[in-house]
Amino acid sequence: MYRHHEDKLGWGRSKASQAYKALKKLVVYCQVPPGTRLDAIVISDVLNTSVTPVREALIQLETEGYIAISLGNGYYTQKLDVKKLSDQFDFVRIVLTHAFRENLYEHSNFVMPPSWDDYYLVSKFLESFFESVAEATNNRRMEDLVHDSNIRTRYVRWLDLQRPERLSCTRGDVSELLELLHKRDKNGAIANIDRQFRAIIKTLPELVLEGNDRAGNTEESWFETLRRFRLRANGVV
Repeated sequence: MYRHHEDKLGWGRSKASQAYKALKKLVVYCQVPPGTRLDAIVISDVLNTSVTPVREALIQLETEGYIAISLGNGYYTQKLDVKKLSDQFDFVRIVLTHAFRENLYEHSNFVMPPSWDDYYLVSKFLESFFESVAEATNNRRMEDLVHDSNIRTRYVRWLDLQRPERLSCTRGDVSELLELLHKRDKNGAIANIDRQFRAIIKTLPELVLEGNDRAGNTEESWFETLRRFRLRANGVV
């Protein structure tokens, strides 16, 4: 189960935890070119720590499928993958559909973002909404998996919502969904969710191409990004 390592005593304050958070953020936001070898020694120098916690972080990230391992050659970043992302989106769709069908979601007064024109706030709203619905199932495993799916799909969701036409469409769909939930229209809410997820899954090939292209242009900057993370963690910046 993802996040199980976070329950280990002292994990949140450990060097391995700090390295894990820094590297995971880089990978999730595609700030490292696909196919980049993640050298533990080089990374430990940038983070100003020993090699052991970095290796622990890399092992954890590979276990969770965020990076890949090549026997004898170490750890590598991966390209965004249409099939994997589609499966993640479809999983969340199934969870929401199940929740609405079995026990209609009752947060009819869910607070909307202060600005529907800010793609970042809309994306955060969607993640919070999905996880809140999962929480209503009273199934911790389901909650954790939806949380993990949100993280894995976050970058392409951002790319999607940065397109004005998609932001406008999503805004309308979410407003309609909240109204349907308020009216306790189970079938309408399920149909709305199906439409929303079909739309983003349909555009995934374009989003993946764009995301991988952007990631390929970060070769000169990712060490600097990692260094800034270390400085912020130490309260320097």
